[in-house]
Parts: sequence; structure tokens; C-alpha cells
Amino acid sequence: MNYYETLYIVHSALETGRLKDIILTVEKSLKENSGEVVTTEVWGKKKLGYHIDKQKYGTYILVQFKSDGTNNNNFNIQMEHNPGILAYMTVKIEEDGIREQAEDLDTQIAGKEVKASRTPPPVDEKLSTEK
Repeated sequence: MNYYETLYIVHSALETGRLKDIILTVEKSLKENSGEVVTTEVWGKKKLGYHIDKQKYGTYILVQFKSDGTNNNNFNIQMEHNPGILAYMTVKIEEDGIREQAEDLDTQIAGKEVKASRTPPPVDEKLSTEK
């Protein structure tokens, strides 16, 4: 099995529920084409480097998957025909390039960050005691 990642840009005007539907549709398409989704990351809405279909912004999503590669062309055709996807790119990656799935899809779409491993910054005692 080989590892691949697809970075795709979804139309920025889509609402949260519709964005989740597109992500699930892409994952379903991968499974139908003998792929196994390893990680999905929602990078969020960002300004595009150039206009795509007259759009200045898009929501970036990265999906990493395992596949033998024989049906990747069918997957790319399905991505091309999805009207909610502005652009996409699929590349082969090494196994050590696989990311950890830190958050579930709903949390990522809501834009929340993982705060579990963070420690508060040190307090400067001079600043806190002076009045």
C-alpha cells in the first residue's frame, strides 16, 4: 500500500453543515475507490493566491489516505466533478509524512483548538506586585 494526500479547496461561501457534507462525500469517494482515510484536517478559510472561479477565499482541507493507487484516477475525476470544490491536488507521500488525527471533524470545523497540552505562560512577579 502507498500513502497519498489530497489538499482540496472548498468554496468559502458554504455553511458549516454543507462543508461537513462535502468532506464526508470526499471520504466516501476514497473508500469506494479502494482507499482508506488515515487523517483529515480542516485548515480553515484562507485567502487564495489567485482567483479561482472568481473567488478570493477558500476553505482548505487536507486528507491523507492509503491506497494501492490503481483507482486514484477515478477519485480525481470525482473531485473534478464536485461543484463545491474549487481546486485539488493529490500527491504520493512517505509513511513518515502521515499526521496524527488530533481532533474530530466537528471540532475542526467549529475552529476549536486542542488546549490539553498547553501550559500557561510564566507570570512576571515584578509586574504583578507593582501598583
